[in-house]
Amino acid sequence: MQYDPVLSVRNLETHCFTPKGVLKAVDGVSFDLHSGQSMGLVGESGSGKSMVCNSIIRLLPRHGVRTVGGQVIFSGRDILGISESEMRRVRGREIGMILQDPLMSLNPVFTVGNQVGEMYRLHPQAEDGRPIHQRVLDVLRKVAIPSPEQRARQYPFQFSGGMRQRTVAAIALAGRPKVLIADEPTTSLDVTIQDQFLCLLKELQEQEGMCLILVTHDLGIVAETCDNVAVMYAGRIVEVGPVREVLMRPAHPYTEALLRAIPKPGGRGTRLYQIDGEPPNLLDPPPGCPFQPRCARAMPICARTTPPMKADENGRAAACWASDIEEVRA
Repeated sequence: MQYDPVLSVRNLETHCFTPKGVLKAVDGVSFDLHSGQSMGLVGESGSGKSMVCNSIIRLLPRHGVRTVGGQVIFSGRDILGISESEMRRVRGREIGMILQDPLMSLNPVFTVGNQVGEMYRLHPQAEDGRPIHQRVLDVLRKVAIPSPEQRARQYPFQFSGGMRQRTVAAIALAGRPKVLIADEPTTSLDVTIQDQFLCLLKELQEQEGMCLILVTHDLGIVAETCDNVAVMYAGRIVEVGPVREVLMRPAHPYTEALLRAIPKPGGRGTRLYQIDGEPPNLLDPPPGCPFQPRCARAMPICARTTPPMKADENGRAAACWASDIEEVRA
């Protein structure tokens, strides 16, 4: 039995309006996220991953950037159409977000306990009768911050990078959201702390039954952490499906190229693979498939017509004329 998704993004379009023209940062993105499911969002820098997340939670710049089309259905309603005051009740309480740089996310002049406690002050419905201070200590323990009584009185600059990232996670988890968006949460962490944080994030996601959207450049992280993966290129999702299927048998040449670019163990002395060319200029994108100027399998039709997204009955889909996915016809 298939239940309705907790979060359903449909044909989302977010444009940047510049003096040189309109840049389609998000160009018709669609995906579903079911209860307890985790999805990795991958692609090169500038492919639109963070813009998708910011569009979902409506954290876009006030000027020059606007969501111009599509729907974000959360718990049965389109949150793109609700008022800003209503959105403030959703943001943080029902949809949490961990941003890339924890130091930029935390206020240097307030204690960690004060900043974590702000979630409970802003969303009193999240309280369960206990004092806010006690709830702050509990959530700090949950993210494995040692000596929470002492640490709650300290300031962000007194924390290591890993502990700051855990603090940001504590703020995001304080409201027990249904959906957690983690936008490259391990960028500023070393490998050891990165692994600890991802294991913690996965454990908390499973304990709370949350949906997780994990934005990353690292396909290894996606393989270990996520159920599904969506590959983005030039503001579009070009391939989506279960992690194992996509990584073991990529259906889009771009996904295949990303996998080939991963250094292989024992490959010392061999030349690393690189994707020729550069991502397209989204102010003046090429006709047809945006990846065709860099694609070794490009055909004449690729330069003329944008390929449709072909999907099979297992939730696997790819936007490529050469894809071998057997499309399900209605």
